[in-house]
Amino acid sequence: MLNEIQLAIASITGAKSIAEGLVAERDTLKLTELATTLNARLIDAQASVLAIQRDQALLNDELARLKKENAELTDRLKRVERTGQQYADYELTSIASGHCVVYAAKPDETGMCKPPYLCATCLQNGKHSALNFEMGTQKDPGRRFVCPVSAAHTLKLPRGGWTLQNVGQTLKDG
Repeated sequence: MLNEIQLAIASITGAKSIAEGLVAERDTLKLTELATTLNARLIDAQASVLAIQRDQALLNDELARLKKENAELTDRLKRVERTGQQYADYELTSIASGHCVVYAAKPDETGMCKPPYLCATCLQNGKHSALNFEMGTQKDPGRRFVCPVSAAHTLKLPRGGWTLQNVGQTLKDG
């Protein structure tokens, strides 16, 4: 009987080992499934992080572009403000005895509007362009004020001895 008990104990021990092996195998399968699920979630998380980094890089590029544009516009505004202050006392005036309409500084005590003269068309369009006084040529006689922004804004002076010194005669003086 001792033999039979020993055989029964051995059988039980073998069955226990087999059961433990099956439990271990089942646990390994569960762990493998869990690891696979965890890996899939990690891959999804990495893909999300990469998408966020890509979006952040695009936003950083846009921010840099907007900062540059802001700096350029700020500089432009400062230039416009300085130019506006520089020509704040200018008014629309007829010079050359009323033959040309320009923006000029208010007449001095002698009634003369001194250069520089601003193109009236450009100033109405928000630009400040000083007119250049040009002497006539043999091919194209006559003196004129030429706008550096647009040749279409050229003001031809009437015949006469106009010089930069006497062209500032206002209509009131003529």
